[in-house]
Amino acid sequence: MRIAYVGSHEPMTERGTPWTTESAWGATLELLGHEVRRIDEASTSWPERVQLAEGADLFLITSTWGYEERQPRAEGFRAIRYLNDRGLPTAMVHLDKWFGLGNREHQIQDSPQFKVRWCFTADGDSSHLFEAEGIRHHWLPPGVYRPECVDGTPRDEYRSDVAFIGNTDYAHAEHAEHRGSMLDALRYTFGHRVAFWPRPGESGPWGWAYNDLLASVRVIVGDSWQGARRYISNRCFEVVGRGGFIVHPAVPGLVDMLPEGMGVAYFPPGDWDAMLAAIQYWIDDDDARAEACAKGQQFVRDNHSYSNRMTEMLGVMEAEGAWA
Repeated sequence: MRIAYVGSHEPMTERGTPWTTESAWGATLELLGHEVRRIDEASTSWPERVQLAEGADLFLITSTWGYEERQPRAEGFRAIRYLNDRGLPTAMVHLDKWFGLGNREHQIQDSPQFKVRWCFTADGDSSHLFEAEGIRHHWLPPGVYRPECVDGTPRDEYRSDVAFIGNTDYAHAEHAEHRGSMLDALRYTFGHRVAFWPRPGESGPWGWAYNDLLASVRVIVGDSWQGARRYISNRCFEVVGRGGFIVHPAVPGLVDMLPEGMGVAYFPPGDWDAMLAAIQYWIDDDDARAEACAKGQQFVRDNHSYSNRMTEMLGVMEAEGAWA
């Protein structure tokens, strides 16, 4: 299949790993045997994207707010309508959440990417809300790039008992207090034994450095949206797939996909005492943690890589007549 894919297609690292999710998805589609025409969102106009989609079997888009707003929305709406009218299957795929976010929900109406025929996001809690807007939505959970599901090398600069990877100054007000409370609990309990990544003024680590960080930390701590049942960040699959161990809120959809002990231990969302107890338990038992990491990494590699997710996405579209 020939796929024209609009997104933030950053160059691969020196060791051949992708920087962005779009890069990972594009590379995954190629691993699955498809031909991917990468269309960089930052440097192309909508008319150019339509031209580059000529001869494709699928027009796929992952649009980032900031890049997207540089192009006239009216042009985007016309372009997607033109592709749809020609019968070219059009789809968007994204890890973000929109409904319930005051600074983002308006994009459901404002963003051309929601005018495609198929919409795949990581927000499985909001499918009914997408449907109410006339959007054909399917839940596609996050995953990890399968070639990166290997053990890293421990490095002194990354070593700590506990680490949190993510934004400590959270951008969405709806979740900021919850995130701050969790981070305070980690700071007060573990002090110098806990590290926070990325460091101020930095981004990453990315690529193989991420694997090395996970090999250097005993326990990673995860976070998830308050009240979520089927909305999950990519952190859990990234950590476990790359060989790390994570303590994470017990989000029902995640617990169903990644059983306890498969590189992960769960705690009731918002119960910091339970979180701290789980962290300490898994810090103290190196042998049990190593066994859980090995089992979890294999399980994620087999069941929750982006190869699984892209196969599922294309399978849904085929079942719904995209290429009939």
